[in-house]
Amino acid sequence: MPTRLRDLTNTDLQNLNSAKNKYVMRYSASSDKFDVISVDTIVSAASTNIPDDFVGQVEEEVDVNNIGFAGLDAGTF
Repeated sequence: MPTRLRDLTNTDLQNLNSAKNKYVMRYSASSDKFDVISVDTIVSAASTNIPDDFVGQVEEEVDVNNIGFAGLDAGTF
């Protein structure tokens, strides 16, 4: 009986290391296996499929004048 995810027969996790930080595990129907995917990939794909009525609802309910950026830190480049 496998004790680690990578030991299961239906996973394609490849090399899990620090380069895979901020990746999440998902089930891929095309490969019939669990794999890992970048969160950025998920967000990019989702942003093209957001229904207009959802966007309208958010725009109605969010008051941008109440959003503060005092603690915003973009890091170093």
